[in-house]
Amino acid sequence: MTIVLAVAVVLIAAAFVGCKNIKGQILDGPDMVRDSANYPAKESVDSPDKAATNDTSDGTNIEWLDIKEMPKTAVKQKDSYSQYAVYINEDRPSSGENELDGIKSVWLANESAGKTIKVCVTNPMADPQWEKMTDKDANAVSVPLTQIAAADKAMIIPGDAVKLIVEGCPDGRNIWTYIIDPYKGTALQLPSSEGVQNLDKEKKEIIASTYGYDDDGRYSVSKAYSFDGKFLRDTGEKERE
Repeated sequence: MTIVLAVAVVLIAAAFVGCKNIKGQILDGPDMVRDSANYPAKESVDSPDKAATNDTSDGTNIEWLDIKEMPKTAVKQKDSYSQYAVYINEDRPSSGENELDGIKSVWLANESAGKTIKVCVTNPMADPQWEKMTDKDANAVSVPLTQIAAADKAMIIPGDAVKLIVEGCPDGRNIWTYIIDPYKGTALQLPSSEGVQNLDKEKKEIIASTYGYDDDGRYSVSKAYSFDGKFLRDTGEKERE
């Protein structure tokens, strides 16, 4: 009997040890240690624009392309800053009235280094943001880079090659204005509906015009915004057409 009991104890102990070492089995209770030798390391979850959000403000971690990869049809914009210039390329022409809108791409080039960044590609189906910016002192609204409606012209914010202003008129009525940081992969849409009138480098302000209606009809008013899209003040009286 003693021998039988001893054998039983040995078998129970062996079974207990075996259960502790089952791969993938979560064990509860004190002294129950999960054997993780064969578990894969936990993978980090990356955001869609991880590369952009991890970049430094000076763009040192940006994956610059050789400038030869920019389309030869890209048109250099009048505005430039130091060795930087911005280009717009018509990737797909408009197919005609009431048909498919054209698609354009915006490029920031470091011409002295012979490198470029593809900043964004326009999306004719971009969501309008006007209802979020109805207040007279509304700030710019954050939008994804995939929601840039149009790019008829682009400029570098003076003194800051990190940020661009891109404007277009996709609906035949309103000028949609965006502040884009290509290094961070972020974009802001300004409440302006008539475009940028002036960039004040000294005050670091964007002066943009917006139209509205009152009892006397349509009017335009200019407003000042910071380079971060914050409303600062009205810069003048209502102007009638």
